[in-house]
Amino acid sequence: MQAALHTQPDPPSLEPNPFTHLFQNLGRDLKDFPSLRTVTILGIGGSAAIVTSRDDDQVDDWTIDHPAASWTKIGKVGGDGWTQGGIAIGTWAVGTLIDHRLTAHVGSDLIRVQALTGVTTWVLKLSVNRTRPSGGDHAFPSGHTSATFATAGVLHRHFGWKAGVPAYAAAGFVGLTRVRDRSHWVSDTVFGAAMGLAAAWTVTRGHDAQSWSITPVATPGGGALVLRW
Repeated sequence: MQAALHTQPDPPSLEPNPFTHLFQNLGRDLKDFPSLRTVTILGIGGSAAIVTSRDDDQVDDWTIDHPAASWTKIGKVGGDGWTQGGIAIGTWAVGTLIDHRLTAHVGSDLIRVQALTGVTTWVLKLSVNRTRPSGGDHAFPSGHTSATFATAGVLHRHFGWKAGVPAYAAAGFVGLTRVRDRSHWVSDTVFGAAMGLAAAWTVTRGHDAQSWSITPVATPGGGALVLRW
């Protein structure tokens, strides 16, 4: 005998034009940003940033002794907000042109998450105004890292781990290049990742399908309940 409970989200719908509704979407996402899930994500990210900050100086000393190679420029360009925004706009435009509902919806979410991430990251940057290893301002958190983890989070929420794993790997690479370039401390990138993930969760809340079941099974000497999801 099996008792199964399934909850499926509504199929992704064609949302209003993400440009004409940019501020409406941003206002709604900023309102929804504080939640138990985002507080948990940011709490874990903040704790990890505190732990890694103990090694910030040591890692920076190593980067000084080992100058970054030319490949770090890939992360500088790939993680730039304009690049991530371009990817988002391009995805939405393609989905709209070919009338592919899911692609347009993902593109719309990517536009929304980049707007939300940009605002929340820069509010924190201006508030903290931490000095970069190279001497510049506004180090904390890393905007390149938050932008790429936001994109990765949206892809993960829509398509699962098959898309999430390579997307997170690419985002991690961007964070690494920012440290190697001495543009950020390690702790900047750690919390930047958390910021991006929190924004992705906010924008895609309710998008992922959840299906789980409870199955009674016989075991030697008794029984057990097996939870599947």
